[in-house]
Amino acid sequence: TSQSWCAPTLGGSMDIREARLKRFGQSMDSQSSSTAYPSQKAANANGTSRILTSQELSLPDLIRQYDYSSAYAVLIPSVPGYHQGMAIHKYGYLKLRREIMDAFPSSQTLGEKKKKKSPIVCQISSLGSLQEKWLRKFFSALDYTSTHTTNPLDENCMATKPLQSLTKIIWPTTDEIRNSVEGVAGGGSVPGREKNLQKPFLKPLYHRWSKRDGGKDPFLTARHIPHIKTVVQPSQSFFDDRSIEWLLLSSHNLSKAAWGQVQNNKRTGGKDCFIAHWELGVMFSPATLLEVCGMTKPVRILSIGYDGAKDNGTISLCDDDVDDDGSSDFINVRVPLPYDVHTPDAYNGRDDYWIAE
Repeated sequence: TSQSWCAPTLGGSMDIREARLKRFGQSMDSQSSSTAYPSQKAANANGTSRILTSQELSLPDLIRQYDYSSAYAVLIPSVPGYHQGMAIHKYGYLKLRREIMDAFPSSQTLGEKKKKKSPIVCQISSLGSLQEKWLRKFFSALDYTSTHTTNPLDENCMATKPLQSLTKIIWPTTDEIRNSVEGVAGGGSVPGREKNLQKPFLKPLYHRWSKRDGGKDPFLTARHIPHIKTVVQPSQSFFDDRSIEWLLLSSHNLSKAAWGQVQNNKRTGGKDCFIAHWELGVMFSPATLLEVCGMTKPVRILSIGYDGAKDNGTISLCDDDVDDDGSSDFINVRVPLPYDVHTPDAYNGRDDYWIAE
């Protein structure tokens, strides 16, 4: 099971190009400017994509040829290297944290930290060698209710509550892999070493990919092995258990190599974030969707299928949430997630995590 996001067609309007570049394309723009791309004539002769100019372009100049005003997501890249100074917040989980902070200003989250909230759901197809401290810092930094008061650059600044209240990890069981359409052979797409999976602090966090005992399966994904990677913070509102605060669809698995690790830089005496992998994700929140749906009403992201918000297969990007009296308080954006993000089934005594060395 995989999932993709299709960016809208990008135009060339000059007046708003730079503003939206800062939101969607700035991560690409920050890459090396040394690469020259072929001219329009050469590109057409070779049958490759058309470029909007006949001149050779650096990567930042090429990116600026397009208008990102209709791009309603934010890119979350990981780039290998030791990132320091201002660049430390441009990649990996520190980049995702920065975008969460922008989407949920501190004034908006006042008082939220004390409320009961849903743990962040992390659905992955590979798991690295993790330590409890790193995992606690990672999810403390991404929780929108606590990120403004959490400093990932401070070694000891993290949530102290039980890990179960911070996250749920969606990882298929051995039976789910064996009973899948692809069978055990397909389990190679969910590589997980036993030495990484068996750590005691991780075991209470595991939740099934599918509903137990043939439960609801609106997208018929229960018997298909997952290769999708998502990170979701469900709504914590007691009167709204269907919505999502933010969502990341990504190539990132749960590992320090993919997301980064903050460490001391002995040469400078400061901090840097070491990342080992190239990764890329797209992050959505009500804030990133406002410009697409219009700014007349609040935007709400709903996961469809498991909660019955829409009939199966019916996906509407933006529509009004109409009450019985004909009024509407929200614009709903509906997202088809292939698992139950709000009430996933925790492992029980019969469930064993899938291992593929």
